Amino acid sequence: MIDIATLTGSIMVALGEETAGLFSNDDELAKSLLEAGTAVDEPLWRMPIMKEHREGIKRQTSDLNNCGKSRYADASSAAAFLESFLDKPKGEKKNPKWAHLDIAGTCIDKKIGCTGFGANLLLHHILK
Repeated sequence: MIDIATLTGSIMVALGEETAGLFSNDDELAKSLLEAGTAVDEPLWRMPIMKEHREGIKRQTSDLNNCGKSRYADASSAAAFLESFLDKPKGEKKNPKWAHLDIAGTCIDKKIGCTGFGANLLLHHILK
């Protein structure tokens, strides 16, 4: 499962406007997406989802909050929020392979407008 979204502007603080953030629970999937991004000049950088990001979205008054406990590591906290909705298929012990591409910085170019970032990357990933 791969989702692509302009989830947080905070990914731009870390990566700027030319590189999208990649979050994944599977090294093989992440590697394939990184390679596809390189092949089509849509660069990705793998970002972490740490235990503290997963713990940071939990609350006493609700199951989850879509923000972490602070404004720091917001992109990782948002990815942890998305990750929390993965359901294990019946009879499986592990969640499905998943990746999130945070394209907030790459989706718009000030000169040309919307870039379509990720479309070629995903097509290349699927076809290879």
